[in-house]
Amino acid sequence: MEGTIGEGYMPKRLARPSEYAYEKGCRPVGKFADFLSVALIIYAIVSALLATSLLYTFFDSRMMDANAIEMATEDDWPLLLASVSFFLFYVAERILFVVCAFGVGRFTFRAMANLYTVRSAVPDMSPGSTVFWYFVPFANFVMPANAMSEIHHGTIAETGSLNTSSLASWWWSAWLGFTILSTVSNLTSNYLILSVSTTCLASLSGAAAALILRRLVRRIRSAQDQFTQGDLADTFA
Repeated sequence: MEGTIGEGYMPKRLARPSEYAYEKGCRPVGKFADFLSVALIIYAIVSALLATSLLYTFFDSRMMDANAIEMATEDDWPLLLASVSFFLFYVAERILFVVCAFGVGRFTFRAMANLYTVRSAVPDMSPGSTVFWYFVPFANFVMPANAMSEIHHGTIAETGSLNTSSLASWWWSAWLGFTILSTVSNLTSNYLILSVSTTCLASLSGAAAALILRRLVRRIRSAQDQFTQGDLADTFA
């Protein structure tokens, strides 16, 4: 949600251009946002289908037994269908995860650099750090969320509005849920029901994170379009 600050509002800005700013003005984030709008919703659907296919394990525990699947007959077609579906959705989810991660990295780098280009005083993190922190153990539980929050709040502030949305917090909460549940699932692989349950919950949490992130990306894109079209573009070109 956004609240109007008032007419004549001017956000706080840096006194001089930042070393992270683009020399020739802001660059549009639209192509990355459009890509993520499609990729993230596909990822969410595949993750939900992955969880659904895994639910068959509660009806037939042989689902997680490779030897039992190899020995299955034509009468066991539900088991075969479920196992094949799970494998295909798992592979698709892993590929889409990498694709979406690449897209998010490109989007956040450019969106943060655009904030420095309009001399926003909100960001405290470099454009490169918005990607770098994902690969630092323990810090990756906090810093990527801070980066997205800075981009979100800084972008909305530049449009003359007060950002009261907690989308970034909801996205990161769902993402942490996915990460923690996936870890628990791996650690409890010897306990079938617990492992399957946490895997299903992790997939659903991942789907929720993708959908929330999609909305967040579209919101940032809509606001940053004003950086390259209109008054802000003329001011900082």
